Amino acid sequence: MKDDGSTKLVEGCCRKTAGIARRLNSRAVFLWLVIGYVVMAAAAELVFAQVPLDPRTLMKFKDPLPAPGVMQPTTPGGTYYEVGVWQIGQQLHSQLQPTILWGYGPTQATATYPGATFDVTRGVPIQVRWTNGLGGVIHPMPVDQTIHWADPLGTGPTFAPYLGPIPTVVHLHGGETEAASDGHPDAWFTPGFAIKGMGWVKQIYDYPNDQPATTLWYHDHALGITRLNVYMGLAGFYLIRDPVNEPANLPSGAYEIPIVIQDRMFDVNGQLIYPNLGINPLIHPFWIPEFFGNTILVNGKIWPYLNVEPRKYRFRLLNGSDARFYNLSLSSGQPFIQIGTDGGYLNAPVQVTQLLLAPGERADVVIDFTGLAVGTQILLANNAKAPFPGGAPADPRTVGQIMLFKVVLLTAPDTSVIPATLNTITPLTGTAATRTLTLNEVIGPGGPLAMFLDGKMWDAPVTENPTLGSTETWEIINLTADTHPIHLHLVQFQILSRRGFQVNKYLKAYTAANPIIPVPPGVTYTPVPVGPYLQRGLVPPAANEAGWKDTVRMNPGEVTRIIVRFAPIGSAAVTPYPFDATAAPGYVWHCHILEHEDNEMMRPYTVQP
Repeated sequence: MKDDGSTKLVEGCCRKTAGIARRLNSRAVFLWLVIGYVVMAAAAELVFAQVPLDPRTLMKFKDPLPAPGVMQPTTPGGTYYEVGVWQIGQQLHSQLQPTILWGYGPTQATATYPGATFDVTRGVPIQVRWTNGLGGVIHPMPVDQTIHWADPLGTGPTFAPYLGPIPTVVHLHGGETEAASDGHPDAWFTPGFAIKGMGWVKQIYDYPNDQPATTLWYHDHALGITRLNVYMGLAGFYLIRDPVNEPANLPSGAYEIPIVIQDRMFDVNGQLIYPNLGINPLIHPFWIPEFFGNTILVNGKIWPYLNVEPRKYRFRLLNGSDARFYNLSLSSGQPFIQIGTDGGYLNAPVQVTQLLLAPGERADVVIDFTGLAVGTQILLANNAKAPFPGGAPADPRTVGQIMLFKVVLLTAPDTSVIPATLNTITPLTGTAATRTLTLNEVIGPGGPLAMFLDGKMWDAPVTENPTLGSTETWEIINLTADTHPIHLHLVQFQILSRRGFQVNKYLKAYTAANPIIPVPPGVTYTPVPVGPYLQRGLVPPAANEAGWKDTVRMNPGEVTRIIVRFAPIGSAAVTPYPFDATAAPGYVWHCHILEHEDNEMMRPYTVQP
């Protein structure tokens, strides 16, 4: 979204730094800022100086794909877990020395990146005591203290690198979870629970596991620092199984493999690099609008290979990257047979030769290698642009390649099947309200200063407050140049449609109604109906999106409509959650490009009784 004047630009800055920005016409203040920035940059260079590694020097498909381990309860066979965040060293490629990472595990010795998989059963609740074992650790990545963030020391905005205790909190992405256990961004805590955020409630999280079988994932969600904590390795799978209702004889055991795809950047010593200079450094010294690495990791290995027998395999795919989209295909030309989405099984299998995944999205797929000759090699490729959809093409020498499948001898007959019917999904109906919301950005001299939901800051009063059990339609208007994966906590929803609109005409009306974005305190935000600006060509969801979703791609120049019931997945409105969904600290909805959610593209919402 282009700015039309310096006043609006300044007003659009993050309020924590807008006071400084407004004074840039003062020569003395400007010089003070320049001197401060030079000092900051010099300090950052000392802390973060690294020589980048050319990823093309690494041999691809040299190391086997690791399978994530299974998280073990504290007592064998029990339902109580103790899991911490720990600093670890892990070899990500056989040509590199171990990389300093953060991992999840019961102890530092058992922690891994990615974290071990929670493999749980529907209807069997578990409890997890999440702890922070990063005592004495300085964040290796450049923490920007000018944006809304956890700020454990309460220092407020400063241009200096952060050297204090590290805040963490775990969110179960896609889970129907009470707010106290949801990993609210303000529920962060430092090592030993010494400092806690305003949304912190308790140490032991409750997961009822009351929803249908699906592929969820857990990751860090601390306010304003999620991008960096996840980048350090804080993510893992959470699989819910439902033995009573799941389709029989799908590929299982060794033939069912979770796969998380992430991009990273390394120095010549095999250590992670994250850019240490913001694009608007006089406003946000370290924050960048998106991170795109030049090296692909799958399950924590750089460009691995997987030996596959000529039979069917089930892959639970997750895009765990900060900002990179993946448009996946197989070099053999054969299809992915998609059987599930974010929230569970589709009604029926869907065949696609290209599979697009935004950050946070999952796809449950089967690939059938039956009949392929031993020795056949198949590349899992990616051609998504970055940023998506109008950015730079994927480099076919690096991020255009994900991993390699190598066909080996069959060891046993393949008795697995893909049923023609997988599930029965009842379309949601009975909308009680329609919310018209916008995706916004404000541009500075070097590019975006911040992104916003409905033109509001993170700490503006709550405006999304659905009633428990109600069904709402959310129509979200993308006024930016990029696709945003929008994620709602607590609920799974259904996509209704996407539709183009007259962007320039709508923007003119929208800017007249809301001349300053984000809306300043005390100024009323004015929604602008999009109906008069809609264009022909309503597009229903793709067949492989026609299931339960918690993250949806919202494309530029389009209005995306979703229907949400604030009740357990697939239930009637009167069916209650097994917890009080109206309790504090509430929930959030946000963009799952982590750099965006960390800089204002996240809003709280509360469920009303």
